[in-house]
Amino acid sequence: MTILSAMLIAWALCLLIFIALIIYRSQLTRHEVDEVFLNDSVDHEREIEHDEIVRRVDQIDPFLKTAGGAAALLTLSVIGAYVAQILPTVHF
Repeated sequence: MTILSAMLIAWALCLLIFIALIIYRSQLTRHEVDEVFLNDSVDHEREIEHDEIVRRVDQIDPFLKTAGGAAALLTLSVIGAYVAQILPTVHF
């Protein structure tokens, strides 16, 4: 197993985690109410549900940012390793 194949496996796992977190967050926010009610007769259950959704999204947000950053960093690393591996064989 070369370093490039190990990096590709790590990149694929990181990208899979990142995509799974994006899908999970989109499923959470799918039912979120985007309306603002200015009167005092706001449904208390909707307010509790909205607060729960916001709490869950805020809870997974650091993991989402970390996975996205790691995927971006690994993408650049894989490209760099590929170029470094191919460069000696290229004749100009």
